[in-house]
Amino acid sequence: MGNRIYFKKVTKDDDSLKMSNILTDVLIDGLLVGGSELAKTESQRRLIVFLAEKQQSVVGLGTVGFDIIEMPWQTETFDTDKEFMLEVIKYISQENWWQNIGYIPSPEAIEYVLNGFEILINKMTINDVDEDNLNEWISEADSNDPVYCGYPECPKHRIILSALGCKFCNDEKYAEQVLKKYKGG
Repeated sequence: MGNRIYFKKVTKDDDSLKMSNILTDVLIDGLLVGGSELAKTESQRRLIVFLAEKQQSVVGLGTVGFDIIEMPWQTETFDTDKEFMLEVIKYISQENWWQNIGYIPSPEAIEYVLNGFEILINKMTINDVDEDNLNEWISEADSNDPVYCGYPECPKHRIILSALGCKFCNDEKYAEQVLKKYKGG
């Protein structure tokens, strides 16, 4: 089992990014760290909240794949938001972002997921923006959702929160539960 991030359609010959569950976490973790650091606008923060919802330790392994066009893009800010996502990719390819998350991913893993994600982001054009995706995503948020609460950050990990909470805090709790069960506790 694993996850797939793709652009519009999954076909045999597409450029979809196929990843194990662990590689998915490497990608999402990096994007959350870099995106939380670099996001300056509401639309950029929304993109990071969307990614922060991809928490396998909460919603289940192998269930967080998505289509790039499902992200909460909007036409008015598309060009700057796309540039922002490419800047996040560049940032996390150069920074030691993993220092605060408890593991060190291999350089090969980082390169694989970032190259694959960059290819997909580069495919996206303003003509692909479907603001119904943004409107639906926002309409599903409740009043306690970060979209309506000023995009708070986890005080411990300094990443933008989703309605599910901090991905890194949730991953730590999940790991503790797995270890406890493994040790017979």
